[in-house]
Amino acid sequence: MNTEPEAITLTASDGRRLAATYYAPQGSDAGLSLQINSATAVPRRYYDAFARHMASRGIAVLSFDYRGIGESRGGPAAAMEHWGALDAVAATAWLKAKRPQARLALLGHSFGGQVLGLSPHLGDFAAVLLVGSQSGYWRHWPSLRAKLRMLTLWYLLIPVLTRLQGQMPGAIFGGEPLPRGVALQWARWGRSRHYISDEQGQPLRPHNHLLRAPLLSISFADDTIAPRQAADALMAYYPQAQVERRHVAPADWGLEQIGHFGFFRRAMPVRHWDMAADWLLTQAGLMTRAA
Repeated sequence: MNTEPEAITLTASDGRRLAATYYAPQGSDAGLSLQINSATAVPRRYYDAFARHMASRGIAVLSFDYRGIGESRGGPAAAMEHWGALDAVAATAWLKAKRPQARLALLGHSFGGQVLGLSPHLGDFAAVLLVGSQSGYWRHWPSLRAKLRMLTLWYLLIPVLTRLQGQMPGAIFGGEPLPRGVALQWARWGRSRHYISDEQGQPLRPHNHLLRAPLLSISFADDTIAPRQAADALMAYYPQAQVERRHVAPADWGLEQIGHFGFFRRAMPVRHWDMAADWLLTQAGLMTRAA
């Protein structure tokens, strides 16, 4: 029996309430719960078609809006760090309480895969799939022109526009407006060789070592936001994980383009979403590998 997704409210440890959606598994329950960590400034509704397909494979899914984004816009959003250290943590805690017997998996899109180490729950995940996740340090971009573009973004565009307007206009990067504190911390990270870093510029990776599960990172050849070198660089953030990297050209999948956002669009052939589901279920020990 099919049921519609359920709108719920998460409560972070600081009391902040976050909008979220729970997709109950359809048909036979595969015994896996999947948390979706969104990209920067991307509301959870963007992942609806993908989440519904995962639910059709028997996987329970939880998506949520970070504070200051989507339906979680009410109230202050002081730092991007809080998205990983408070908001994502609240999502994991809710899933664990909702389905205590299920295995846990995580899908991180772009930013959603960068800050896994801010959560003390990281060791609870049986499988992690990253899509277009990268280090945002400007030197990881492949050409001089691309490096200059990122330098302009981190040193000039974001700091100046944010201070002038009180927030970062979403049109700059294809998402929703970013709250002032979030945008300014993001720009500071992009200027640091450590990317995710504290106020002293030191690496901010308190729990990264806890991830020992299989981690699959997929990047796309036509993604200018997460180029191959930047996606490769992120893998060093998770030194104990069982890392697998795949760099895909659109033609490899019979497509003309994918880019940074295409994997989750409704037009994406579902066989690629099934690939993701199969990988997650297999790595979580819930599906036998094909002979």
